[in-house]
Amino acid sequence: MRRVLPGRSPQKGPEERGFRSCFGIFKAYPFLPGVGLVSFLSTVGLAVIIPTLPLYLKNSLGFSAGVIGLMLSVYAATETLAKTPLGIFSDRFGRRPVILCGLLLAALVPAGFVFARSPLAFVFLQILNGLGVAAFWPILSALIADRVRAEERAAALSVVNMAYLSALGVGPALGTYLNHFLKTGTGAFQAAAVLLFGSFCLGLAVLPRCGPGFAGGKGGRAPEAREPDLSPARSSHSNPFSVMLFISLLQQFGIGLLAGTFILYVNRQLGFSQGEIGTALLIPAAAVALLALPLGRYADRIGKPRAVQFAYLISAGALALVPFLVQVWQLVLAVALLALAYVAGAPAWLALASVLAPSGKKGTALAGISTMQSLGFILGSPAGGFLYDHLHPRAPLFACSAILFLCLVLALIFLPGDLLRASRS
Repeated sequence: MRRVLPGRSPQKGPEERGFRSCFGIFKAYPFLPGVGLVSFLSTVGLAVIIPTLPLYLKNSLGFSAGVIGLMLSVYAATETLAKTPLGIFSDRFGRRPVILCGLLLAALVPAGFVFARSPLAFVFLQILNGLGVAAFWPILSALIADRVRAEERAAALSVVNMAYLSALGVGPALGTYLNHFLKTGTGAFQAAAVLLFGSFCLGLAVLPRCGPGFAGGKGGRAPEAREPDLSPARSSHSNPFSVMLFISLLQQFGIGLLAGTFILYVNRQLGFSQGEIGTALLIPAAAVALLALPLGRYADRIGKPRAVQFAYLISAGALALVPFLVQVWQLVLAVALLALAYVAGAPAWLALASVLAPSGKKGTALAGISTMQSLGFILGSPAGGFLYDHLHPRAPLFACSAILFLCLVLALIFLPGDLLRASRS
């Protein structure tokens, strides 16, 4: 018999109440709009640096391409190595202080870019930047997982995902426009510092105040975030979370193969102009913004593992067809399928990881998933360039398609049946 807390009406199960409308998730969890806005502002602040920092280092300070590449590698390595320790820290001391420290640290970095002149100073700032970002994204996902019921978690995480993708569309363009109109190489850095500090101040106001109890420590867990009983699933599948870690590494290795080769192949081998490529990216971006929440809700409805499996299937098929595209509308359709697969699959993957995480270790688990994804991407990016140059320009596309299909097979084998029921229970 379900226990009713004082002052609460009995909670209806999914079968009794049906699923809330897509935007009803905001009414059910009022903290989500604020978290989404923090996510958007901080990502815009980080994204304005993406195109402007390399140009500033090269054109204004005269650094070589090798030194610039080293600085970017230092950032990526620091972020990758710091995620899991910070996840463990958030499990012990709470999500909010870790997230706020990360935002404040990230806000100091672009301000430092304005005054730094030596390569060593920029390396130090990139280490701080990696620490700040590592303290933000995985822990923010864990904070949401702490407070949202398991059967609504993919939709809730879609809010952050939608904010992230929208900000990635706005940030780089904003950075280049600012530097162009202000006729300075540091205008984007100043804007980034303001945006990141603004997101820190907003976080102080809107991030839920919850102690370690919400993170799995003493004090228990919010009734809304009660986890399903996964003992039957874990008895039949020895360690599904370990399989998720391996799939995360494999998946991002495949995606990393395309990091430096996809646009190059579409432009040089298929003959699409930069304007046509821009159109192919812009239209799906609008579709993603409109469909992120409905797809998150759909992932909760059909079960998170099944949503992930569909995402792998669609992505693998779309990538295998890219070499045969001849018209712009076909490229738009292919990119749209890839974008929608990501929007449906990524929140479902994190939501499933939060359900399968060891008790009291959501922060550690989600940071571990993110660490494996970063490591896979770091390894896959140079491998994609090698395949493009030395095997065939199509090789990274076909290799990525095959890897995503392998991820699908692994998900079907190790994340089936009983886990599907558990993730919806």
